[in-house]
Amino acid sequence: MRKSILFIVLALVSNVFFAQESNSSNSFYINIFINQNKDVRVESNLVTMNDIGDEVKNLIYNHRFKVDEKITYRIYADKDLDLSYIMDTEQKILEAYSYNVKRERYLLETVKMNINGPNWLEKLDGFDIKPKKG
Repeated sequence: MRKSILFIVLALVSNVFFAQESNSSNSFYINIFINQNKDVRVESNLVTMNDIGDEVKNLIYNHRFKVDEKITYRIYADKDLDLSYIMDTEQKILEAYSYNVKRERYLLETVKMNINGPNWLEKLDGFDIKPKKG
């Protein structure tokens, strides 16, 4: 009886330990930028709407993953864009790869912030940006 209780306690403690370890996994971030003119950049590459999926697949399939690593799509878009256009872009991204992914959406004043071009991600470093809920 005592061995059974000890085994159950040990099993529960190890389960809690491993569950916490899997929740602390790292993410592989893929950054997407949509400016006020509906130009889409995946990382620094300017792509057409039809080529978004290929660009995302290329990034994912050429990345060396760690165990339990998730993919996080960070979508930075001009706040004046129609939500439907942003969602269409997200759909193209998810069609490329949707297993074990997370999405974060950031709505920006891209003209005021003077963010555009292939070095758009570097320009964001100077701003305090929080993801949009929902």
